[in-house]
Amino acid sequence: METNAEIVQRWRYLRDLLIDQLARFEDGAMKMHSGGVDVSSGAIAKLKQNILDFDTLIHRGEAREP
Repeated sequence: METNAEIVQRWRYLRDLLIDQLARFEDGAMKMHSGGVDVSSGAIAKLKQNILDFDTLIHRGEAREP
């Protein structure tokens, strides 16, 4: 079983990858063809907010650890 520190480390790695990919979508360096999946700027903004919300949950969990 992973420790909280390992989970946080894994989340930060995945988060950084996702943020980098979102930035590439926004600046046009990366494009996606989708079968009905919303990849609009609104969807990207919502995903970014979800990342920030999860960061807050992680931070709160870290603050509770002894």
